Amino acid sequence: MAEKISKYLIPWDFTPVAENALKHAIKLMKLAKEPIEINLVHVIQTGGLFSKSKFSEDDASQKLKGDQQRIVNEYGVEVKTHILEGNIFDTISEFASEINAEMVIMGTHGIKGVQKLTGSWALKVIAGSEVPFLVVQDEPDMDKGFSHIVMPVEFRDEDKEKIQWGIRFAKLFDSKIHVIVPNAFDSGIQKKINNNLSFAKMHIESNSLYWEIHNAAKGKSFQEEIVNLAVDIEAELIIVMTTPNIDLTDFVFGAQEQYVIANKAKIPVLCINPGTLGG
Repeated sequence: MAEKISKYLIPWDFTPVAENALKHAIKLMKLAKEPIEINLVHVIQTGGLFSKSKFSEDDASQKLKGDQQRIVNEYGVEVKTHILEGNIFDTISEFASEINAEMVIMGTHGIKGVQKLTGSWALKVIAGSEVPFLVVQDEPDMDKGFSHIVMPVEFRDEDKEKIQWGIRFAKLFDSKIHVIVPNAFDSGIQKKINNNLSFAKMHIESNSLYWEIHNAAKGKSFQEEIVNLAVDIEAELIIVMTTPNIDLTDFVFGAQEQYVIANKAKIPVLCINPGTLGG
C-alpha cells in the first residue's frame, strides 16, 4: 500500500510574502514524520473587487516555470505548479478541497491599509474553507522546530475539532500543547469549557503528548492573552477556530481571530473552520 502524501498548497503571487509561505512549507516538510507535496497555485483574477491580474496566463506560466526551477536549485525541493482562473477569495479554498490538501499555507502582511476597511484579506480567503489555513507573516527560523503550540479552548462544541487538529500537529512535530482557557462569568459557559477540557485531556493524554493548562488573566482581552502566552513561552504556532457563519459585519469591524492572525509577534497561526474534521 502506497504511503499517504500530505499536500500543502501555497497561493503564489511571486512576492516575498509568498516566498515566506514556501519557506514555512519547506520547514514543515523537513520536520514532519510523513511525506509532503508542495503545490504553488497562481490565480488569474476574473472577478471581484480586486479583479485586475498583474500577469497574463502566459506570463504567469513562464514565471512559474522559472520559480519551479529556482526552488529546486535554491532549496533542493520539487514543487508542483498550477494556474487557475477565478476569484482568489473562493478559488484557493475550492482547489484545496479538490486536491484533498492537508492545509493551505498563506503569507500575509497582517491587517493594514485598505484591509482595515474591507477586513482581513487572509480571513476572507479562509472563511468557508474545508481545509485548514496556516497564516504566516514572516520567514521561519529554519533551525527551530515546533516545540510549543498554543491552543485556546473555549465553550463551543466546534472546539473539539480544533483539539483534534492540535493533537495531529503535536504528533507530527513532537510538540507540547499549551491550552489556554478564558475566564467565564457564567456557570453554563464554564460547564461547556470544562467539557471541552475533559475532551482535550482524554485525547491528548491517550496520544501520550505533553500538555499544560494556562488560565487567561481576568479583565483582559482573551485574544491578547492568547498572543501574550505564545510570546512568553516562545511558541512556534497558535491554533484558532474561525468564527462560524462569518459575515460582512465581521469583515468590516474585525472578527476576534483577526487580532490573533495579525499578531505583532508574527507567530504563525493555524486557522480551523467549523465543520473541518481533523484526526
